[in-house]
Amino acid sequence: MAIKENFISMAPDEESGAKVQLIDNNKTLMIDQYTSDVEAGNPELVEDIQNIGDAFAHFKPSVNVDFTDEEGGSVSETLKFSELRDFEAQGGKGRLVENSEFLSGVKQKIDTNVKVRKSIEQNRKLREILKQAGSREELKEMLQAMLAELEK
Repeated sequence: MAIKENFISMAPDEESGAKVQLIDNNKTLMIDQYTSDVEAGNPELVEDIQNIGDAFAHFKPSVNVDFTDEEGGSVSETLKFSELRDFEAQGGKGRLVENSEFLSGVKQKIDTNVKVRKSIEQNRKLREILKQAGSREELKEMLQAMLAELEK
């Protein structure tokens, strides 16, 4: 198993289960700015931060993001980070997607489409219906009628 390294101290990540080397008291941990709401200038000196969790709790990093939806419109959202796992996407399984309402909605639509496709691929009768143009139109009309009924 490969050891994950975090972006702050390059010590093994706390979440990976690997032993984390504590930073000695005579050393300084420099943390870069990951938020857009802090003005440039002299960095804030904070002495009571002992680990990465304390840094997240103190600085509460967040960023405003503009996503583009299916229709081409803009969706604004503020992403908040409270631990290193909040930065992980992992193909839609990470905390970044989980913590974002917009990304969670997109993932849900993708998952639904995958399930429908698998159902069609596994259903021999449905595949036969979809091969015939007339039957395909009838199925489409039936599904639209069912959708209209559900929307009432």
